[in-house]
Amino acid sequence: MKRTHRNAGFSLVEMSTAVGIVAILAALSYAALEVLPQRTRLTGGALEFSAVLSSARSHAYGRNERVAVLLNADGPNAGQPIRYWVLVDSWSNLQEAMKSTPGWQDASVNLTPPPPAASGSAYRLIDSGHFNPSVRVLAGGYKAAVGSVAHPGCTGPLGSKIGLAQGPTTGSDTFPPPFCFVPNDKPCTFCSGDGSALNPFRGAVFFEPDGTVVFYDGAGNASVDGAGSITFLPVGGGGIRTSQAVVITNTGIVRTFSASR
Repeated sequence: MKRTHRNAGFSLVEMSTAVGIVAILAALSYAALEVLPQRTRLTGGALEFSAVLSSARSHAYGRNERVAVLLNADGPNAGQPIRYWVLVDSWSNLQEAMKSTPGWQDASVNLTPPPPAASGSAYRLIDSGHFNPSVRVLAGGYKAAVGSVAHPGCTGPLGSKIGLAQGPTTGSDTFPPPFCFVPNDKPCTFCSGDGSALNPFRGAVFFEPDGTVVFYDGAGNASVDGAGSITFLPVGGGGIRTSQAVVITNTGIVRTFSASR
């Protein structure tokens, strides 16, 4: 029998296929590497803030103490990182301290308990810190990132559908049930301030020992809404589609929503 010998090497079709596969993998890898920094920065913002809120709620419920998470956040164009403090409100008068010192910048230093606390008393500090310096709040809030989304179950009267709701129940057209009633059109819906360096976004989330949640702005005024949200954006690339919102209900439920869902 006559044997035939095949030349060693690859055909043009095989080489073209291999080059095409390598090009596709390289493009996917580049896209992943481009998105990864934004996700990493958000992990230091939205997800970390969610963890702080959940820890404060557990402390309030487990130790039968009123606990507040206070927030001081410059706007997207300001240079200071988002700061937070977790304080035990033993006298249930922290909001009064905020009213008497509406320009506070450092909650653990500037806010002192009024009577009936004894002179020289201080709110006990559980935790404090700041989030990733590359994370800021998003001007316009979560609605600016995703627009109005008519989720099924959120377009009609909500009073009979959502037992969690307190305050306005007209729906936000952004968050899905059962979070339809959560406001969404501000960087921090329970904060006061305009986000400038001299007037940052400031607010507080109070966790009561019975599990309920109350929101106050930086001047100690109670929020009319029964829930709140704050939207984080990584600066330096990615755009508003990389933003994430942290939602807090009046029952203490904390959820994170991504604009790129």
